[in-house]
Amino acid sequence: MLKTFLGLLLLSFTLSGCAVRIVPEAVPGGVIAPDGKSISISKGDLTISAGVVDEEVFNNTQGLITSMRIEIENRGDREESFDNDSFVLVDGENMQHFSVTPEKVRQMLTKETYYLLPYPYVGFYYLEDYEKAAFRNSTSTALPYYYELYPEALFAKALPMESIIPKAKIGGLLYFQMDLHSQKSFRLHVYRKGSSKSAPADFVFPFVVAK
Repeated sequence: MLKTFLGLLLLSFTLSGCAVRIVPEAVPGGVIAPDGKSISISKGDLTISAGVVDEEVFNNTQGLITSMRIEIENRGDREESFDNDSFVLVDGENMQHFSVTPEKVRQMLTKETYYLLPYPYVGFYYLEDYEKAAFRNSTSTALPYYYELYPEALFAKALPMESIIPKAKIGGLLYFQMDLHSQKSFRLHVYRKGSSKSAPADFVFPFVVAK
């Protein structure tokens, strides 16, 4: 058995023939990154930056998962907290999409996906696993064979849902079940942990989908 480490096997599916660009919109107090892919907003002792990493993490019968890179800096003297419910994508038709946990993404991949797609880099870690899966598929019935996944990267790259101590910051990915290709624009609403969703969001990041 070969135990040679492959790194990660990346196989891409595309939802459509044309690529899209996710462009942050300028807002008062916001600073767009030099590469034009993310935007930072500062309010009080908090600075949050947000940008789309990949609009097609994977696509299956349950829908498309997209990922966003979030960084939160706490410059204050008390801890700040956020959780999965703190982040809501609101599309151009005002449909809300709460973030999907890495565990939920792993379950979706395990149930329905044979080939794994690009970012956030989930795939076969060993050549042996790839060969086993290929052999089982080539010699079995028409029923699909679902191999054992290695989802460490999903969790390792996810935004940690933990308190941010004073003068510290966190960063990582958030996952949303949303098809950005069908949108013209969307907004990321960010609420502190425990904040009422009836009140205005603490931070709002608007984006335009350029096709």
